[in-house]
Amino acid sequence: MAGTSSFSPPAGFRDSVHRPLAEGEVIASTYQVRDEIARTDDGAVFDARDMLLDRAVALKLAWRDAGNPSLIAEARRCAAVRDPCAVQVHGMGTHNGLEFAVAERVVGRLLKGELGKPLTTDVYLDRLRTLVAAVARAHEAGIAVGVISGETVLACPDHGRLVLGRLSLSQVPAFGPHGQIVAPEVVTGAVDESDPEAAEAIDLYGLGCIAIELATGEAPFADDDPSRELEGHAHQPPPRIADLRSDLPGELSDLVEWLLAKVPDMRPRSAADVLAQLDALIDRMGSGTRPLRVLIVDDDTARARWLWSLGRRAHSAALVETASEGTDAAHKLNRDQPDLVFVDAKLRGVMNSLELCMYARGIDALETTDFVLIGDVSEKDRALLAASRVTFIAEDAQLADAYLDRIRAGVIERRRAGRPGSKVSG
Repeated sequence: MAGTSSFSPPAGFRDSVHRPLAEGEVIASTYQVRDEIARTDDGAVFDARDMLLDRAVALKLAWRDAGNPSLIAEARRCAAVRDPCAVQVHGMGTHNGLEFAVAERVVGRLLKGELGKPLTTDVYLDRLRTLVAAVARAHEAGIAVGVISGETVLACPDHGRLVLGRLSLSQVPAFGPHGQIVAPEVVTGAVDESDPEAAEAIDLYGLGCIAIELATGEAPFADDDPSRELEGHAHQPPPRIADLRSDLPGELSDLVEWLLAKVPDMRPRSAADVLAQLDALIDRMGSGTRPLRVLIVDDDTARARWLWSLGRRAHSAALVETASEGTDAAHKLNRDQPDLVFVDAKLRGVMNSLELCMYARGIDALETTDFVLIGDVSEKDRALLAASRVTFIAEDAQLADAYLDRIRAGVIERRRAGRPGSKVSG
């Protein structure tokens, strides 16, 4: 009886064991093929040489399989992001009826390889800022990044450049070792990872994860068992940078904790805003300018601490203090003459929020200081304060954003008015 042999797909098909392009083969009379770099669902990637311009390039060739997706979407995604985190796309064409795309060749090592020893504070902040800015630029172009980790970011030796896997034309993996997005809402099935409405919040969670990994060398909840790792992302509190790296600013730890919120709506509003907060922290470390004076009056210690940290991240010019009750706040009004005062509308004690505002009006503090009441304020109390420099913000899911905006607006207002403290950085 004749022996049987299994069928082996010919070269050019996804499941073939053979290379779709031979070493030395020339594509479009321009690109000479060298080594194979990677195989993906939609094509094979090669190291190649542009013989006309005498430069290294990456060439991706589509598979022959029926229904194989076009490479145009991936090439356009890379080309749309104006940031060093994305490779430059040089062009596209066809070879023997198959689509190909050509981009710059990036060489380096996975970011994970840099994290064997702790990064210095300066290097840490530079790396984190580079990645936050990259995600912000991608979002400006309408592009989602997906997985952001030491396994999906390439560190190039030239000028500290970092390249995101999803924007590398498949030269760098787009997924980590477990092959999936780990944002809690995806892990629990609350949202689909391909939902465009969920993409920005997923990337913000990814920034929180890479911030932890850069600080410690390990991603949060890292485990060889994927199920335990996913369980951590879905339900367990993440580690705090403040508990692991005392050399890094405490406000940075708070920002990362915000990024890692389990509920998407509880994360920062955008990567651009995260970048602004991070820049404020970095600028403050090297700034000697006179700050905008902010006072928080709140008898809830935990919330006062949260507002203090958030205020310092709002702008590098913000110097933030707290007072736990009205009489202490009254003392600081006389002593420090703050520019901006945030008061819990439900403030208790000897002097409540309305009495504090009235006291400020009595000493003419409201002529130079802006008061903001946080929370519900009765129509009667609003009427009493109508002629004063008092505004109101709601205590809801948008509180953090409204608070950030108010501090930044205060800096701008004083800069335009030329008042003391108008010389600010950032």
